[in-house]
Amino acid sequence: MNLDTRAILALLAVCTLLGAARPAAAQPVSPYRRYNSSLFLHDDFKLSIQKQWRASEPVAVRTTGAYPQPSSSSAESPTVSPMLLPLSVSSFRTVGNPVMPKRLAASVTELDADHRQELEEALLGLLKSYEQLLDRNDEQRLKNNLAGAFNFLFMSSYAALKNGQELSAGQQANLLEQINASIAMGLKERRLSDREKQELYESAVLSGSIIRGLYNEGRDKGRPEQLKLARELAAELLEQLMGITPDKVRVDGNAVRVD
Repeated sequence: MNLDTRAILALLAVCTLLGAARPAAAQPVSPYRRYNSSLFLHDDFKLSIQKQWRASEPVAVRTTGAYPQPSSSSAESPTVSPMLLPLSVSSFRTVGNPVMPKRLAASVTELDADHRQELEEALLGLLKSYEQLLDRNDEQRLKNNLAGAFNFLFMSSYAALKNGQELSAGQQANLLEQINASIAMGLKERRLSDREKQELYESAVLSGSIIRGLYNEGRDKGRPEQLKLARELAAELLEQLMGITPDKVRVDGNAVRVD
């Protein structure tokens, strides 16, 4: 996975400009704001990269069935490295229109009905921008894929917490493998329907887009309160959705490790 940083910035800017292209008296409703983080959580499904999978470490699993299964003894069955698990283990089929934009917009009770509708449309725009980004980078395999969505959330959070520093292409690919493996293990413990996976996917994509949008606007427009909010959301959602605390992340060459 190698998402061009310039493409990310351009597509997020398009969303903002489209909302701004209206009469001067009409202030566009920005999707870049704080939401109740509980709205992004789904039935206690959380990744656990730091315990189950390590970069470049094989893990003993039984490879029969739809998902890899933990083995109590490596002598019982062969070990499988995260990089050998197919990306398809974290893919799903869409089962209708997006769910999370409406849910998030409805939670912003200080807006009237018309402005909540505008907010919903802006959030839908962020989902579309993410998929356009995948198209531009020839990464269609990451559409409707949980590993790709969570990788995007991590990348956006990392940039906000590290003053704009981006992961390299090699680091992105390494992290994608680990996340994909963790999702495979998580789905063995807690099976999700395609609709639940779709909601989780939308949550990760929107979280990453909101964090990155807050950070970019705060940096470009000199708004320290937005930078602060972006960092707070990044730390909060990494912990709640991925089980990662920022101080435990280590980058070593092309490897991303979580202690």
